[in-house]
Amino acid sequence: MSEHQAVLDLVQRYLFGIYEGDVDDLRKVFHPNARVEDTVTGSFRSRDVGQYLKAVASRQSPYASGEPFRMAPVSIGVWEEMATVTADLRFLGNHYINVLSLVRCDGQWLIAHKLFGSESVQKTP
Repeated sequence: MSEHQAVLDLVQRYLFGIYEGDVDDLRKVFHPNARVEDTVTGSFRSRDVGQYLKAVASRQSPYASGEPFRMAPVSIGVWEEMATVTADLRFLGNHYINVLSLVRCDGQWLIAHKLFGSESVQKTP
């Protein structure tokens, strides 16, 4: 399998983990020291991966809400032991852009950093 395909496979696991709210599977795609940062609250917020996964576990998943799967990688770049992915995620009335930094540790690709923001927020009644 090519490195590009291995990164794509990891990103698909990540996207389905978000869609299904599967915190156990998400934990497997993040490096234990990963950081998750965003601007969706209107100001910069920085959390460790454990704090982020706790937030994911506390909300209803898009799957449980009956939403269709509307998430996809937009771009992927791979360079030796690192990779970047930009992904488009639309769920729970939001349109998120994710920028993921990946690192290959012991032959396995993991997300080391997630930066995300909301392109536009539209609440459903």
